[in-house]
Order: sequence, then C-alpha cells, then structure tokens
Amino acid sequence: MIRGFLLVCLLYAGILYQPAAALDSKQVYEQNEARVFQIRVLNRETGKKSSIGSGFLVGDGSQVATNYHVIGQVILEPELFYITYLGKDGREGELRLLGLDVAHDLALLGAEQRLGEPVVMTDLPPRGAPVFAMGNPLDLGLTIAVGTNGGILDQTDASRILFSGSLNPGMSGGPTFSEAGAVIGINVATARNDISFIVPSRFLVELVEQSSQSAFDENADLRDEVARQVLAYENRYLDKLVTGDWPDLDLRQFRLPGAISPTVRCWDNSAKLGAAARYRRFQIRCANKNHVYLDEHNKFVGRLSYDYFWLESDELNPVQFYRLYQNLNKDQIDSKLDRDVVSNFSCRTWFVEVSGQEFKANLCRREYVEYDGMSDVLFTAALTGYPDRGFFITLTMTGVDYAATLPLIQRFLEHMQWQP
Repeated sequence: MIRGFLLVCLLYAGILYQPAAALDSKQVYEQNEARVFQIRVLNRETGKKSSIGSGFLVGDGSQVATNYHVIGQVILEPELFYITYLGKDGREGELRLLGLDVAHDLALLGAEQRLGEPVVMTDLPPRGAPVFAMGNPLDLGLTIAVGTNGGILDQTDASRILFSGSLNPGMSGGPTFSEAGAVIGINVATARNDISFIVPSRFLVELVEQSSQSAFDENADLRDEVARQVLAYENRYLDKLVTGDWPDLDLRQFRLPGAISPTVRCWDNSAKLGAAARYRRFQIRCANKNHVYLDEHNKFVGRLSYDYFWLESDELNPVQFYRLYQNLNKDQIDSKLDRDVVSNFSCRTWFVEVSGQEFKANLCRREYVEYDGMSDVLFTAALTGYPDRGFFITLTMTGVDYAATLPLIQRFLEHMQWQP
C-alpha cells in the first residue's frame, strides 16, 4: 500500500516538473515579433535604403545583433552610410556599432534607449529537432521559416549550423529559435532548395560579453579592425593545418597530401576528353568551405584550394607535349578585382628538389589595398625533365598573412613522395 502511494506521488511529481510544452511557429512568432527588427543601411544624402537585413534584441535590451555582412557598407564608407532599425510596430531609430566578430559574420549594434526584452540564448537542440528562423525577407515584412536542426558542420570549422529551411535575402541577421523559444543561432546564408546556414549562438554570447568588458571605438578606421580579426582567425586556421595530421592520396606516380582538415573536401576534377585526344589528363581538386565575408568588393576571403594535375602522352612529341603542359599550368588567381581593391601580383621563381625530382616553383602574392597585411597567395610547382609526363600542384589562399602561408607550402613539398 505504501509502495503504491509512493509510486503515485512520484508520478505526480514527474508530471508537475515536466518541461514546458514545445512551442509551434505561431507561438514563437507571437512571443518574439517585438524583438525582431529590420536593419537598414541608409545613404546619408538620399535617406534611402542601400541594403537591408534583420536583427534582434540581446544583452540589456538596447543592443541589437545582426550579421556583419548586413552593415558592411558602413565599415567601408561611414561618411556615406548609417544604420537604423524598423520594428513591426513602426518604431524606428538610429543604431551605432558596438562590436564586431568578422570571422563569424556578426555585428553588435546599440540604440539610444532600451527597446524591449532581450531574447534568451541557448545551445543546439538534438539533431533533427524543429527550429524556427525569423526575419524580414525581400523587404516584405516580418515572417518565420520552419525547418530542422541539421547539426554543426565540420566543413565550416564548427562555425555553421545546417538548417533545413528556406532563408531568403533580408533574413540575414535574424534569430533562429528552438521549440523552447530560446535563440540557438543567427541566420547567415542560404544555398537555396531548403538548405540554409545558421551561426551558433555561442559566438554571439562571446561578442556581447566582450562588448560589455571593453569599449569599441566606432570612430576609428574600422578596416584596420576588420583586417586584424580576419588575419588572427586565418593565422589560427593555418597553424592548425600545418601542425595537424595529413592523410595521403595517390595520383599516378605521386603520393600527395589529401584532405588536410575536416574543413577540406577533395574531388576528382579530371577533364572529359574527346576520343581524338592524344594525351591523358587527371586532376584532383581539394578546397575548404569556411570562408569569411570581407566586403561587397572582395566578397569572401579565407579560401584554400589545391589542385593536382597529372598529364601523360605516348603520342605527342616532346615539343608538342611541352606546349600543352605549359598552357595548363596556371599563373594567377581567377578574379575580376580592380586594381584599387588589390595590387598586381608580385612573383618569384626558383627550382627545388622534391622527393628526388626537380620542380620549377613559382610563388606569387598580391596585397589588399584597404586592409593592411592581407594578401592573396598563389604557389605552383611543376615537375620537369620528362618528355612524356608532367605533374604540377597549384595552391591558392586568399585574405591571409603572407608569412603564415610559407610553413604550409613547405609542408606540402615535404609531404609529396615520388613513387617510381
């Protein structure tokens, strides 16, 4: 009898202490519509919108979180642009910049007065759990998109959550909520077809805490701060690459570095040749995905890619083979950037022995005009001395510290092994 009574009490206590019922999209929307704003970058001369995004209340209720790329124009040209907010209820006002986390595409803004209750931020729910993204798509008003949590992406250095829902332009910077009504991340990008990406809330928590501990000088040249943050992030990334374990892959007579980081994927990229082709060409391309938004001119930096090319023929004579081999060896990074954005490439060439084979190496760099210390780096190394076969590697890195790339290039050469 007593055991039965205790069981009933325990069951009753369990019912009383059950977690709150999960919210649906309607409830999430109603609870947060006053906390989510349209973020607008306005031209000082015309007073009209130049770009829009979304943002939401954090911190003490006077702070608004959004994406760095939403307000990036103000970083480049503060004399021409300024930032404002517009609420669903028609409230509007100007915002000032309180802090940046460029590597994770976050910005913290501040209003002159408290705008309301801030959101609560939390960690990710289980993979597959429903989540709700709010924002202002295409200047059409506040809306909510329902999707599921796809988990943290290793390909992006743990800085992105996969969201199986539809984010549209204008929703960048808005919050993504769990079923409990807490913010798990910040809307950042979409690949269409219900594949989108969220920045985990922990990075925003760190930015809010940092802002409360140190003053941010919004009147300084913020391009220097952007460059400092990007280079610090990229230096940490490159250092991990250099000191990490590298798997191997084989291409004909070479054993080569494979996917040197979880952020890198390698694919066969061999050209499809016609039946009349008198040579065989094999190519493997490896590239990362954890790119960093810089500005509207340069778009994304932090790209790392390396291509392996093997060429062979038993039909071409040595002169014909050499011409084909030379034409395939790239000597520049593909881009359409103007000279007022990046300088011309400066290159040096030398011969180096790699695993008993002679290579002609070429190292080029160009500098970012508005971001001190940032460079694009191109390294190529081409096998010499064979009339019927050739191999070369093309390694490119963008928005990096030139000196920090040299140990990575050296390790690539040391890792390559010729297999007779």
